Amino acid sequence: MSTENNGATLVTLERVILKNLDPNLSNILIVGIIIAKQRPRIIEAQENQQGASRAVWNFTFRDSLKHYINATYWGSAEHILQESEKYHTGDVVEVINPQVMVRKLDDRSEYFHPMVTSPYKLSLSDRSYLSIHPNPEAYIGLLRYPTKPTTVFVPFQNIHNNGSGLNYVDILGAVRNLGQIRMINSKNGEPIQVRQIDLFDHTCSSLKVTLWEPDMINRSNNWKPRSSILFFTDVKIEWSSFLQAYVAKTTGRTILTENPISKDGESLFEYAQTAPIETFDIVAQLIASVPTSTLNDDILSVKQLQDRINSLLDSKLSGNKSFTATVLAFVSHLDLDGLSQTLLIKCGYCKTTIDTTRCANPSCPKDEHVPPEVTFDIQVMLTDHTGTLTNCRLTGHSAEIALCCTATEFSSMSDDQKCALKWKYLLERCKVRLAVVFMMAPRPVISIVQIQSAALDDVARTLPLC
Repeated sequence: MSTENNGATLVTLERVILKNLDPNLSNILIVGIIIAKQRPRIIEAQENQQGASRAVWNFTFRDSLKHYINATYWGSAEHILQESEKYHTGDVVEVINPQVMVRKLDDRSEYFHPMVTSPYKLSLSDRSYLSIHPNPEAYIGLLRYPTKPTTVFVPFQNIHNNGSGLNYVDILGAVRNLGQIRMINSKNGEPIQVRQIDLFDHTCSSLKVTLWEPDMINRSNNWKPRSSILFFTDVKIEWSSFLQAYVAKTTGRTILTENPISKDGESLFEYAQTAPIETFDIVAQLIASVPTSTLNDDILSVKQLQDRINSLLDSKLSGNKSFTATVLAFVSHLDLDGLSQTLLIKCGYCKTTIDTTRCANPSCPKDEHVPPEVTFDIQVMLTDHTGTLTNCRLTGHSAEIALCCTATEFSSMSDDQKCALKWKYLLERCKVRLAVVFMMAPRPVISIVQIQSAALDDVARTLPLC
């Protein structure tokens, strides 16, 4: 029991846990931790017909593993905006004097709020209050327990393969990359923040997720690649015509659990520590799985290859589109001794690309000295009678075989030696095996798997005419 001084009246409050809620209760106090909050919505005067701007703010909180509830706070726009700014996910709060209401199955507003276990919802008004609870220790740990079983999440590869049949799904992923926070205009012209992040899991190297809620965007500032595991409930799956892939976005129904306490979360964390997350490493891993035999490869002209890529980009199937093919083309660009980049330097510990010998990844244990890795990353252009492939990549082990040296050996060569190496292929007709790898980006990566001089009889027999 506690008391509230409401003007001249001293009101006795009864502390109640969510498990024991009842619509007939009044003058109650509930303690719990906020696990989700939405952006407040302003209702203009002409909408509410009360002559002044009002606002509504929705949040979700829990007081135990099994019990969580949605709350809606109504009031003047000024007051609600202040309250929303004051409290955040992870705050342990006292909800004072709310109205307990029964949730209705035909209530359309339920569709826009997170799924909860309580059969009730809380409505806060001018007679209600929020305050920080002075003893939060018993509740803080609840933030890492998911509100749904993590065993029902949808793997990323399933999303990319069957996205057209999905609407709202739960996902579990590790942070691969954090995009910049951008300002955009909402439908009503209000400037709002948005941030796109990139996640990966055991099945797929990338799923783009767009964060729309300011609270989530603020939390994302503390996330780190590989280290942060995120469990999202009820994200919406949509097709991105720009990325030519299915993407996810958070909604008013979404609850985000960071580093969830679950076997699936622990398993993904262990996998994330060594999984390839740089584009270069992902492509290298895919190329390593390409069969060495070229018997099943199509021999294509440059135009035929480009047409196949464009056809795959136009299709809504964003599953495994990657393929291999062979072209008989001249090497029209191979800058080994000029200003073009030929080498890539990566941190020897976390494999992040670096510009110097110092890793900029904040989660990398810099005290453990591991020599940086040096590998090839060379741009090559291939030209035949139908066109030019302008951005083929000759990388890693494939480059070492083609150039008959390691990246470290190449880095110590003189310009004359590099020039001599260049003319082994430049302006020569070559038989080039390519792996076209789709990476949830506007264009695929075209990587050279094998390259060798083409025999004239082979060219005459197999060169496509168009």
